[in-house]
Amino acid sequence: MKKVLHYRRTFSIFASQFGICMKSASLLFFVFCVLPAFSQDNAGTSDQTLIQTIIVLAILLLAVFAYESHRYFRKKRPGGFTSFFSKVQIEVELEKDRPLRPQVLTMTIRNTGKREADIDAPVLEFRKIWSKRKFKLKGVSSQQIYPMFLDPGKLHRLKIETSTFHQYDKSIKSYYWARIFVSDVDGRKWKSNKVKLRKSLFT
Repeated sequence: MKKVLHYRRTFSIFASQFGICMKSASLLFFVFCVLPAFSQDNAGTSDQTLIQTIIVLAILLLAVFAYESHRYFRKKRPGGFTSFFSKVQIEVELEKDRPLRPQVLTMTIRNTGKREADIDAPVLEFRKIWSKRKFKLKGVSSQQIYPMFLDPGKLHRLKIETSTFHQYDKSIKSYYWARIFVSDVDGRKWKSNKVKLRKSLFT
């Protein structure tokens, strides 16, 4: 089962990168071939000019492919104009079971985009005014469920008991806010709303 998920994840990432490069190639072709052809129609475009344009297009396409491949292997977020074509859209929401000193926090991740999302382990952040504590959420009942795939239109919900973290560090009981951070395998990042855990001098 793990091998199947691994192959599925690898294919999904490859398809994503290939799709980005194809869209980038289409944009470059339009900018460097179609527009010059319209602008030089009256003057007449020589074969040499057309060949030079194609060479420039090929170099730029190879540069885009190399850049995206480099960022993929370095686990970084896609950059440059190619990030414009990214369709992965995630919404992250954090709820609590009572107004103050909640015992259970509920994390909801929704895939609102048109592409499958490959989600890494979410990070729960407890925050005071000057202090932060972060915990990586691995799963449920000691069973690791991340990374995980989330299909378009689907949601994933996880209930988080705050007492679990109080056992690791009792000072967390004095923290004022909590928030969830989510990232995918391509390095895109999202964050949830901030929920109040207890009253502070400022709120």
